[in-house]
Amino acid sequence: MKLNADIIYQNLKRELDVTFSGDDVKELVLSRPEFYIDSNDVFLDNHVYVCSADHLPEDPDIGENVVLVCLGTRTPPAYFYRNCAVITVSEHENIFRVFNMVQDVFNRYENWEEKLNIILRSSASLQSLLDESRDIFNNPLLLLGSDFNYLAYTDRDHLTGALGMDLDRSSFDPRLMSLFLSMHELATDIREPLLLRLMNRSTLSINIFDGDEFLGCITVFGDFRDILSSDIQLCQYFSEIIKQAFMQRPHLAGEHQSLRQIFRDLTNGQTVTPEQRQIISRNNHFSTMVIACIIPDKGIEPLPGGYVSSIIEQQVPGSVSFPCAEEVIAVIPHRKQREIKEEISDILIPVLDTVRMHAGVSQSFSDIYDSMYSLFQAKAASEGRPDEKISFFEDHITEKLLERATGDIPHRFFYTDGLKKLYEHDSTSPVSYIETLTSYLDNNMSISRTAKELMLHRSSLIDRLSRINAVMGNELSDPVKRLALQIILHAETMTGK
Repeated sequence: MKLNADIIYQNLKRELDVTFSGDDVKELVLSRPEFYIDSNDVFLDNHVYVCSADHLPEDPDIGENVVLVCLGTRTPPAYFYRNCAVITVSEHENIFRVFNMVQDVFNRYENWEEKLNIILRSSASLQSLLDESRDIFNNPLLLLGSDFNYLAYTDRDHLTGALGMDLDRSSFDPRLMSLFLSMHELATDIREPLLLRLMNRSTLSINIFDGDEFLGCITVFGDFRDILSSDIQLCQYFSEIIKQAFMQRPHLAGEHQSLRQIFRDLTNGQTVTPEQRQIISRNNHFSTMVIACIIPDKGIEPLPGGYVSSIIEQQVPGSVSFPCAEEVIAVIPHRKQREIKEEISDILIPVLDTVRMHAGVSQSFSDIYDSMYSLFQAKAASEGRPDEKISFFEDHITEKLLERATGDIPHRFFYTDGLKKLYEHDSTSPVSYIETLTSYLDNNMSISRTAKELMLHRSSLIDRLSRINAVMGNELSDPVKRLALQIILHAETMTGK
């Protein structure tokens, strides 16, 4: 395993009187040490040299990322301090003993690397990976999943006692989450290490990604010793190991995570695998369900989608939820015990209030393979009335049909000849034939209901309809033309155009 200058320095510091100077080597690029040979004035890239300061050349050729572990009474020439990292060891130390100690540092981390690889090749257990790494960081470790559920941790008694974590819960405590999110700037897209103060202590957190997908977060709590500069690079390396465990064993987060991935694939229009079909069969408790598309309220800073998904799954039993771009998608069982709008509203609105979001809800469906079409319904409903906490596709069917039928084409380009004549009439008359016709069609051509709605005498309405028929010719008697008229007039009413 390659190391950096700070790892070597921090490990030697435990047993030797050492000082660190010069240009630090932060990347994990250093190979095992070698003795500096007298009269050699070339120092190769990414090398660690154990040497005596008395024998160093005055005008060396120093490559990139060079570390000197330097003994002796003489101070190395200033050129070395400007161009490499210099770890100075007390003059009375034996050079061979120091060389072996540097070798032992490499042995320690290579043993760690080998044990991690053995775990990856066998169980790929997240808990085993953390247990094996506990003594490398000498601090409590916590691994959260993409929906902020607890995947693995060390030092349970300390996390529960000193930090107040409730590890018996399935996911990160809501009481701690607001602080965690505020310290993490509400972001799960940060790829740089986050070294900060959290809950009155230093923490180091690194988000884990597969491409653009957020997989989880590994956190080191600096409770037993200070977070070191070298911990950042080691934690980055460790996060890559954890990522490999995720990739090798997707089921590590449980079958519910697999079911979540199935719905994600289905809503994206992908074909499920035979293994996924078996999971569907084992989890066929979705006899009837709806899909909700949940988006942040206007002007509200969005919470991480993974956390919102976790809250939904905790508060809505049997649900499956996952983030999708700026939205959160939730698959919610419909128990059929009450009318769907009432049942889903009672279930979902308290959650939406908590996370300050609103939702569009699909019609109910029973075939899990219809998920993609139900997601379309949910998204369409969420766009319908953003001022409402929850909106159902059932209330927007006509609206969406009209949108897809007319697109951005102005409605006047769909007017029939008879309708054009009615608009011409209305432009110069105080009596609106358009209003009369709209009411008549909306009331299923009922004379009595139309007269009541327009507050007209029955005979007056019949007379007016006779004049409208005369203007329009036979359009009202033709069922196809009558349907077209009703669609156009409904679109005009809906958009106000």
